[in-house]
Amino acid sequence: MSSSLASSSYRRRILDSKVAATHALYSSRLPSRSRQTAHTRIGAATTAHRVESSIISVLTMHHWETLNHMAYNFGKLDRVHGKLALKILGSIVQQSGLERITHIYCMTAHILIQAQMHPQAISVLKNLAVGGFSCSAILSALLRTISRCDSSPMVFDLLVNAYLKEKKVVDASKAILLMDACGFKASAHSCNAVLNALVEVGESKHVWLFLKESLARKFPLDVITCNIVLNSLCLEGNLKNANLMLQNMKSCWLANVVTYNTILYWYVKKGRFKASMCVFEDMEKNCVEPDVYTYNIMIDKLCRMKRSARAYLLLKRMREDNLSPDECTYNTLIKGFFDEGKMKLAIYIFNEMLKQRLKPSLATYTTLIDGYCRNGTTDEALRVLCEMQVAGVKPSELTYSAMLNGYCKASMLGHAMNLIEVLKARGTTINRTMYTILIDGFCQLGVVSKAKQILKCMLVDGIDPDVVTYSALINGMCKMGKLDETKEILPRMQKTGVLPNEVLYTTLVCYCCKAGYVREALKYFVDIYRRGLTANSFIHNTLLCSLYGKGMIAQAEKFKQYMSRMQISFDVAAFNCIIDYYCTKGNMHEAFSVYDNMGRYGCSPNVYTYRNLLRGLCKGGHLVQAKEFMACLVDIPSAIDQKTFNALLLGICKDGTLDEALDLCEKMVTSNFLPDIHTYTILLSGFCRKGKIVPAVILLQMMLQKGFVPDIVTYTCLLNGLIKEGQLKVASYLFQEIICKEGMYADCIAYNSMINGYLKAGMIHKVDMMICDMHRNEVSPNPASYNILMHGHIKKGHLLRCIYLYKDMVRKGIRPNNVTYRLLMLGLTKQGMIEIAVKFLEKMVLEGIYPDKLDFDLLIAACSEKSRMPNALQLFNCMKRLYMSPSSRAYSAMINGLIRKNWLQQSCDVLRDMVESGLEPKHTHYIALINAKCRIGDINGAFRLKEEMAALGVVPAEVAESSIVRGLSKCGKVEEGIIVFCSIIRAGLVPTIATFTTLMHGLCKEGKIVDALDLKRSMELYGLKIDVVTYNVLITGLCKNQCVSDALDLYEEMKSKQLQPNLTTYTTIAGAIYASGRILEGEKLLSDIEDRGFVPSYKDQSPEWRLKNAVRKLNMIRNCRKAITSEDEVEPLHADHESMPAKD
Repeated sequence: MSSSLASSSYRRRILDSKVAATHALYSSRLPSRSRQTAHTRIGAATTAHRVESSIISVLTMHHWETLNHMAYNFGKLDRVHGKLALKILGSIVQQSGLERITHIYCMTAHILIQAQMHPQAISVLKNLAVGGFSCSAILSALLRTISRCDSSPMVFDLLVNAYLKEKKVVDASKAILLMDACGFKASAHSCNAVLNALVEVGESKHVWLFLKESLARKFPLDVITCNIVLNSLCLEGNLKNANLMLQNMKSCWLANVVTYNTILYWYVKKGRFKASMCVFEDMEKNCVEPDVYTYNIMIDKLCRMKRSARAYLLLKRMREDNLSPDECTYNTLIKGFFDEGKMKLAIYIFNEMLKQRLKPSLATYTTLIDGYCRNGTTDEALRVLCEMQVAGVKPSELTYSAMLNGYCKASMLGHAMNLIEVLKARGTTINRTMYTILIDGFCQLGVVSKAKQILKCMLVDGIDPDVVTYSALINGMCKMGKLDETKEILPRMQKTGVLPNEVLYTTLVCYCCKAGYVREALKYFVDIYRRGLTANSFIHNTLLCSLYGKGMIAQAEKFKQYMSRMQISFDVAAFNCIIDYYCTKGNMHEAFSVYDNMGRYGCSPNVYTYRNLLRGLCKGGHLVQAKEFMACLVDIPSAIDQKTFNALLLGICKDGTLDEALDLCEKMVTSNFLPDIHTYTILLSGFCRKGKIVPAVILLQMMLQKGFVPDIVTYTCLLNGLIKEGQLKVASYLFQEIICKEGMYADCIAYNSMINGYLKAGMIHKVDMMICDMHRNEVSPNPASYNILMHGHIKKGHLLRCIYLYKDMVRKGIRPNNVTYRLLMLGLTKQGMIEIAVKFLEKMVLEGIYPDKLDFDLLIAACSEKSRMPNALQLFNCMKRLYMSPSSRAYSAMINGLIRKNWLQQSCDVLRDMVESGLEPKHTHYIALINAKCRIGDINGAFRLKEEMAALGVVPAEVAESSIVRGLSKCGKVEEGIIVFCSIIRAGLVPTIATFTTLMHGLCKEGKIVDALDLKRSMELYGLKIDVVTYNVLITGLCKNQCVSDALDLYEEMKSKQLQPNLTTYTTIAGAIYASGRILEGEKLLSDIEDRGFVPSYKDQSPEWRLKNAVRKLNMIRNCRKAITSEDEVEPLHADHESMPAKD
């Protein structure tokens, strides 16, 4: 070879320097292959070894610019020269201030390409790509050096490849376009590589621009290009255009198996299984044979759809098509059968895999272990773990994680901890996933303290928990009701830089709502948006349900409007919760309004919706409408279930129409719904409620014959029925011999029923025995237990005992409820301690227990009876503000109390409010007010009240008119009363007996006995039957006017008319006779009194003494009767007692 360095002065200067020692030193450092004689390379007269020696000498003397001025004529190069070029380049780049560095890189790339060192060439070009040089500058340098080096245009493809490896996709596309401008066409491989990279990075806009330019410049595109474009369309979700492109490719006979696999994969991924099956069948029609990847796509989808058996048929079809299933195929099928719980089939597939001489991989063994663990057979999983180790397959962290997960799911936490210890002993790193599985396992068992210890161990080992780890711990705390402890974990978590994600917030919001802490849940909801996250629809709907569930209607309506404004979809559960709230409150109109609006929000009612509506109708007493609604539901597919029938059955049984209940049971059977234990319990409860104990017992026997085992609720219903019918001994036998001795757990409700029965029977010692029995059996009393005891003590007037029970409740952490406070208020009002009772009402509100109508009625009635009308009016106004309406009893007590206080205007207002609230006032209210108006001289007001009474139709017209007469007469305005009385007669109306009597009383008080007797005769003329009261009024008047003989005549007239004289009659006449000294005239009267048993008979005493004694005794009896006040017993508990079981 001639030396290419001969013409260079630098070459001659180097050769003359004779630095042999240095040359030898550097030569000795070269690899042996480099020191051997190379292929002929530079010139024809000089060997390659001398050229190499010359270059090394230049390197030794650091004359770098010398290399730039050398002229090269390249011959054939090999790897030795390539390595030398790399060494030169490595030495050069370490220097600074050199010019034309791009030129040197490009020369090196050309040399490497000629030496067939393409990876190293790409590495050199990558350094250029990331070195801050523009694409045009690099391309210019390559063009300037390519002719000098006699290199291949392949360098441009390698440059494109280098850009792609560095993720500089846009630069790669620019390089291809600049190449074309310089007359170099990029290969189809490079064009496809750039196009595919643009698709992968999601640059859809650049994909189509590059494709357009490629077509315009006539780049060499092929079927791979079409497949890449097809994949891009699918990636954008444009499956319609992707399908059109497939059809065009088919028409041009371009579609191959990759084409079909691409669109098949995306159809499967998007859940369009039917479309994917059509594509699969279309492959056969177009003679495109599916490959293993095609079958694997379909098998994977079928297994995910829980249709592994059909996937196995595809495996058989693969073999028929002479395709060998790979490891991935078998692993997918094994996992699919395990997911469906078909372990035997999974093992069959595994054994079949072994028969095909496919060696199980780590993925196969991990799939087996995970499948066994998820199906609860951890022993088999452990066997597989040992088997894989024997087979020389080293378990991975994923394998051990699957084993740990299996132990935790099976609650075998001891084994899990042992496995962790074994792994630590072997030096295996316990990763974050393993610790998270352990923490979740302990939390699922409720052992939160141990989970916390594991978290501490995790931190000690230097492993930082992530949001999944903290989520597992917080989820466990929430499940155990330890929401307060989560407030400690959250700040600690955020201090370490781990921020809550959407899943963790969903957990917190869900459990806060479940525990009733809606305000706390709303704080987390606000925190979600404060951290830049977005609350999902589940969080919104959960919050909406909780707001309605807690009765926070105003806030719920605002939140509902917010959801509509933000276009957050309502789910059916939210609508069901709203409907259930309105049904519970008895507002069926609003419930059906929400039901009608469900379609407008794109939500369809489900079986729970219909059941809630039906239950609401039954609960509200709208049984006819409930039956009509049920008749409509029968025609709607999947609208009713067994529980729906039970809801209607419960309503019918509560209504007492047991024949209809039995008919509904027959209809239930004809609708293919068999009665269950709840159905029988509802029927049995219905029979017991009606007092039909014998049919209830027969029904119980039928349950046993049909194989149903009655539960404690069934027996409790029977207990209540027996107690209600007074069969306490039978109930006691049922409780002691059947419920307690048959191994059935007697709950608090059953004990409450027995305690209630014993209290009603006055068997206090039995009550004490029951309470001791509850403590012995560790049955915790509930608020109803205390309420029953308090009710029994209040009946007996033991207020102090009730207060002791209340304090005991609070001390034991049992929260008093509405009934508890009502019983306390009842006991306090009975003892006249109304102020304290009102204080308890205020305490209720402060504790978040909202008083109901019965609480207010009780206090209003008590205040009114004690004439504490300011308090009564204050409570009345409070009810109005809470949108409550007092009961008829409360209204009556208020009106009477206000009349007693002469607050007539307020009493009229309350009376009118009573009418406006839909309650019908009693005529006695109007009459009492008319009397009061007359008493104060407000005659016009009395007449207005009379007209109101007549307009309402409370009483007939003559009664309304007569009320004025009585009112005038009672206040001493007899003359005015007679005028009104005469107007009634002239109007053709007949006054009432009470009117005649009241008017007679007024005349008698004024001494007008003759006029009073004339009225008596008028009564007889009008055919009115004179009663004892009328005779007593006349007799009293006659006796006061010393007309004792006339009084005795009326007495005899009474007896002749078969009217029974009462105590007032005897007292009045006897007193008058004794006072006038007409002892002999009173002999017959005295005999009548003794015969009636009012006084003992003393025949041996004188008549005067006997009469005096009779008068004394009669007055004593009369005074005693006046002192006795009849108090109506207030029943604070409803007929449906709290202790009664409720079943759907």
